[in-house]
Amino acid sequence: MMLYLRVVATLLILINAPYIQAASQVFTNDTIRVIVDVSSSKRKETMLVKTGESWVEALTVQSSSVRVRTDTGMQACEIMNVTRTEHGLLLHGDCGVGTFEQRVDISSEKGVLYVSTKLNVKHNVVINSVEDRYDFAPARRLIDNERQGPLDFVWSQNIKSEADDLIPTNGFKSPVVMMQQGEVFAALMPKLNDRHVETVALDLNTTSDERPWMSYGAVPSQPHGHSYFKRDPNARLHLLADTVQYSYSIVLSREPKSLGYRRVVRRLWSELGHPELLRSSDMQENAVTPELNSFSTWRDEAWGTYADRVYFGFDCGGRHCGTLTSSRNVKGDWQHTEPDAWFNAWFQTLRTAYGWYLYGRQTHNMSMVSRAESVLNLALSAPQKDGAFPTIYLINQHKWIADDGWAGYADDYHAFCMSWTAYWMLRWAEDLTPQRKSEVLRFVKQYGDFLVQHQQESGVIPSWYEPASLRPRTEFRDFNAETAASALLLATLGKDTGDKRYLIAAERAMVFLSNEVIPRQRWFDFETFLSCARKDYDFYDRWTSQFPQNNLAEIQAPQAWLTLFQATGKRKYLERGTETLDYLLLTQQVWSNPAFTPNLLGGFTTQNTDAEWSDARQSYVAPLLLDYYRATSNFEYLERAIASGRSTFAVAPWENWAHTGYVDEPGALTGFHWGTGSAATSIEIMSPFLGDAFIDLKTEQGVGFDECTIRNVRVQATIITFHIESKDRQRTFVVRFGAVDPRQQYRISWNSRSNRIVSGRELLANGFKIGPIG
Repeated sequence: MMLYLRVVATLLILINAPYIQAASQVFTNDTIRVIVDVSSSKRKETMLVKTGESWVEALTVQSSSVRVRTDTGMQACEIMNVTRTEHGLLLHGDCGVGTFEQRVDISSEKGVLYVSTKLNVKHNVVINSVEDRYDFAPARRLIDNERQGPLDFVWSQNIKSEADDLIPTNGFKSPVVMMQQGEVFAALMPKLNDRHVETVALDLNTTSDERPWMSYGAVPSQPHGHSYFKRDPNARLHLLADTVQYSYSIVLSREPKSLGYRRVVRRLWSELGHPELLRSSDMQENAVTPELNSFSTWRDEAWGTYADRVYFGFDCGGRHCGTLTSSRNVKGDWQHTEPDAWFNAWFQTLRTAYGWYLYGRQTHNMSMVSRAESVLNLALSAPQKDGAFPTIYLINQHKWIADDGWAGYADDYHAFCMSWTAYWMLRWAEDLTPQRKSEVLRFVKQYGDFLVQHQQESGVIPSWYEPASLRPRTEFRDFNAETAASALLLATLGKDTGDKRYLIAAERAMVFLSNEVIPRQRWFDFETFLSCARKDYDFYDRWTSQFPQNNLAEIQAPQAWLTLFQATGKRKYLERGTETLDYLLLTQQVWSNPAFTPNLLGGFTTQNTDAEWSDARQSYVAPLLLDYYRATSNFEYLERAIASGRSTFAVAPWENWAHTGYVDEPGALTGFHWGTGSAATSIEIMSPFLGDAFIDLKTEQGVGFDECTIRNVRVQATIITFHIESKDRQRTFVVRFGAVDPRQQYRISWNSRSNRIVSGRELLANGFKIGPIG
């Protein structure tokens, strides 16, 4: 009988083996190991990463990861027992005010854990916050200077101005916090709810405690300052059936030094951005004027209405000049504005006129083409001083101003703005008005020589120059990230002219960025300190070991790397470009936050000390992403390009949405070049390649661009099938294709309709017209 009972007991143990409860448990796969030890009074949870043949601690927890704040303060809960499950571990613990249940599952995706936490609160207990907090195990350095900090890499969407600052759900553009030391990389990625707003937040700290830590959970916050958020000590969580629940994933992996963020960028898009894009065929529908919902309606609005309303034409030195006015004020006095022309890092009239010209040429509107070219005439009429030139023109006063006096120094020449303007002069000469190339080069080469002359030995190009002596201002003289814009101009000038002096100067400028900017991600440009999120030049977040950074220069840098790659053929420049581009993409929105009215997918925020959604700079990024898709064949870049290109239309004509980060309202009405015009220009640049939808035959992937979504692409030799969806079931669409063989005959079927035979040459020339789809 006793033998029988022992056999039965053994069988029961074997049957239930995945769910064995023990004093400690280990769960592991090829890349991650999770150890939970409750065998002693010092309960501990450890997460390890496989590096080579060794297991290295990445995250650790004492007592438990769960922390509860009540009126009496913060307390760590304690693991009471741990159970092995089929996919991981199930932890139960005591918090005094209640009990918690935490499930930790190892994903089939390498280096990823899924965590869900549920706090069961005693009835009538008031809870301020609940969060899971993990210590980052690798030892931090005691060094903290311009090139090296306590960790090799740390990132959060926003940085702190006070110790209790955090990142609330309304600040989740690319929702993640990350740390890396050596090859050990760790990140927390919330599981988002796109149906309703949740009271959740991310937080991290690298210096205040024994070890750096990161956390996520249900934490109420309150705004302060221009765009910061901090823990709200007086808030109370609204409990549903006396429970609090939240979920997230942990990424733990061995990554190249300081580059682990690239894996997260891929994952953010595959998990959030890509599915949302498939659901968002109506992305360009305006939040306030929903009848503006297709590129056709937006073109009528931009080029047929808005441009005519803001165009001013006038004589300048015997030539017909013109501008699409922004009607701003160079001193920031928004109550007293006047007609003007801005050739600025933000408001680039020459770029918008480029788009206007493209549309006029496409529609055979020669009057529109002529007016667009009059803007080039005005830009080229700017007086040069040893190559430097002013970038703002006041029409009524017939006066040039060197720079923006509100976010710069009005009397001083500004290299960022001059370089961006000169770059677009070269684009005009190459793409639109080749008959004027010699005239443009005379102007731009003088400026290029100015930059070469003032480039310092380190490679940096000072930002501002005094008007009489052309001596650089001390601000941004020896260090700035604006050097990226000048590198872009010099690389383009060198490529267009074959003059190696300019290419060498561009390479030196990008070496400076590699050596001085990128190690601590010190992306300092004028907007970082002098715009609405004003701060001292020495501002530093000592709690998270992060510098303030703005993404205007981050946009210019990958453009410069790509241009150098195209000019020299050196593969390393393309590699550095994709690294920099991926870092920029951490400021792109990968979901549409339900706290706000517009569709926000694909838009860009600005900096880690501001909070707006879908800022107009996204129009500058969209063609850049398309260029990188064409250079790398990475389809994610194409999808992100399309999401970025559409995103401004949802919030136009305003420059952004929810500038404070929490009020559901439009941002400022800045002007044509920071909204409708800049977005329409990107569409004119991208549409010839993309059509209304695009299918890559090599990768068997497709994506809608204008008011449509592409699904279920199948390519078998020369047989192509796909499904197209749109709200407008009566319109027609032009589908463009990549990797087409012009010698082949293709059979194409869409939405299960009969095949049509089309030659590859025809597909390349005209695309494939379909519709109506209803």
